[in-house]
Parts: sequence; structure tokens; C-alpha cells
Amino acid sequence: MENRKQYRSLDAAKFVCAILIIILHTAPFSSYSSVLNFGFRNIITVVAVPFFFMTSGFLLFTKLNTLQSAEKSSYFKKYIKRLISMYLLWSAVYFPFVLRDWLKNGCTVTDVLQYVKRFFFEGSYSTIWFLPALIVASAAVYLLHKKLSLKIIILIALPFYGFACLGSSYYGLTKHIPVLRTVFEVYFSFFDSIKNGLLFGFLFVALGAAFSVYQKEIRGRRMLLYSAVFFVCMAGETVVQSYLKWSSNGVDTKLFLVPLSVCLFGWILTVQLPSTHPQMYIWMRRLSLLLFLSQRVFLSLFDLYLSDTVFVTNSILYFLSIFGLTLAFSAIFIKLSEKVKVLRRFY
Repeated sequence: MENRKQYRSLDAAKFVCAILIIILHTAPFSSYSSVLNFGFRNIITVVAVPFFFMTSGFLLFTKLNTLQSAEKSSYFKKYIKRLISMYLLWSAVYFPFVLRDWLKNGCTVTDVLQYVKRFFFEGSYSTIWFLPALIVASAAVYLLHKKLSLKIIILIALPFYGFACLGSSYYGLTKHIPVLRTVFEVYFSFFDSIKNGLLFGFLFVALGAAFSVYQKEIRGRRMLLYSAVFFVCMAGETVVQSYLKWSSNGVDTKLFLVPLSVCLFGWILTVQLPSTHPQMYIWMRRLSLLLFLSQRVFLSLFDLYLSDTVFVTNSILYFLSIFGLTLAFSAIFIKLSEKVKVLRRFY
């Protein structure tokens, strides 16, 4: 499922977003500036994961729109099987870290059941939750689109995202409302997070899918202007949330993140990057997903074995170490996959 030449801007943007996710997890400015760290962690980096969801939805439905009805089902099944295969492979990569924790802290039946629950509903390990979430979100949009328009699907998805916001970035407010507090107490008695395919991925995949239909109507300059406006609005929203201590269970959900993501994605689609080095964009495309999915290997290793060293205590060095190792690993992995074809299943 190779990307398309005319979407070079998406390849470049995905690569930038993968770096933003590493910044999110390493907080490179935390040792030097609390304001800069807050801005990156709570405002700038939060656009990255929605962008991955929207890009996936856009490319999937752009392809589906070129197929006959009889072909769409077959293609979608192959798409989902590929995602499932990736998820199983990455779960196997990360399982040794889970096993180490079990051996170190003891393993009970409850621990195993919790892992099974997370495997199916939340992700078998941190970061790769994106894969099962993408599977669920893509399936939801695809199945609903058989009967409904994408506009209606987006309207259906909005309350799910609203629920996610109420349970995370606005939980400090909603916990004072008895009915909502009870609802979320029940929800969090089973789930550990709102980051899943229905509450988080569903809306952004649907929005990406809508761009596959309406991309010709996009006006780049207008989208860029709106992006700037909504970015300022989201920054203000984030500052208010922080000041009033509303955020809980994560800060990656914002109300203004939705229009910002839409406008930013629309603008990026209109950006025409030079085609003089097409291989560079192919590398960016492949590196972006590998950077996203493999970084947790090095984050976990550093946490286990280097937590008291300067490689972790110095935030800039921590970021540079994780980014450098993840980038080198991903580049080597891609080169190896050119000869060992089975490795391509990882990305």
C-alpha cells in the first residue's frame, strides 16, 4: 500500500509528526524551560497523532474511491489484515518488556487478564495503541459509509470525541457533575485510557476520509490562516485547562484540536513540494511509521537501564539519544527489509 507521488507533502508532514511524538515522550526542554516544555508537550505535539489518523483515513478512502464496489471489500480486508499483522508483530517485539515486569514484580492471573484486556481494547504496549485504534476506527468509518455519507459519519463521531474530552482534558470539570462522574467512574473501572479507536481515532479517520472526497474544494491560504487562528484558540484552551486544573488522564484531547487538525491537514494537502528527489519522500514515509512504532523500545530500555544517567536526566541529551537511536534503527531496518521481505510487514 505504497503512498502516492502527488502526496509528497503528507510524507514530509508524517515524518515531522513522528519527530513530534518523540518530543512528546522525551520532553527535551524540561531541564531548561518550563514554559517551552509546556508549550511543546501540551500544545504543539498534540497535533501529531490526529494527523496520522487523518492521513490513514485519507489515503485509505482515496484508494477505495478508485475501486469498483466489488473490489472495495477485498481491498479493505487486505488493509485490515495488514494492520492486524503489524500489531501482532509489534506486540511480540514489546512483549519481553511486559514479561520482564511480570518476572520482576510477580505475575498473577489478574495481571494476565489485564494484559489480554489491554491487548484487545487499548493496545498491548504504550505507543502501539495506535494500531488497534486505527483498525477499529477504519472499520467503523468503512462499515458506516456503506449506508451513510461521510458528513453524517463525522456527526456521529463527534460525540465520541466529546466524551473523550470530558474524560480527559475536561475531567477536572466534569467530575463535579454527579451523573458524568458516575459514568466515567464506570468507564475507568474497566478501561485505563480514552485513547482508543472509537473515542479518539474514529473522528480523525472520518475527517481524513472526507478530505478524499472534498480535497478539490480546499483553498490553501485560507486553510493556513484558519490553522493559525485555531492554533491560538487551542493554546488558550490549554492554558485555561492548566490554570483551572481540569486535565486528567492525559492532555492530548482538546476541543480546538479538531478544527485545527482539519485546517492544518487541508493546508498540507495543498502544499506542492519539489519532486526532484522522490526517493527522499519514500524514505520519509517509511521512516515516519517506524519512528512512531519503534521509539518505545529505546524509551523502555533507557528507563530500565539508564534512568539515573545523564542520558536521561539531561532532557536535551535524552531526546537526541532516543531520536538518534530510533532514526538509525529505522533506517537500518528499512535497508534490511529490501533484502528480507518479511520485515516489510512491520511498516
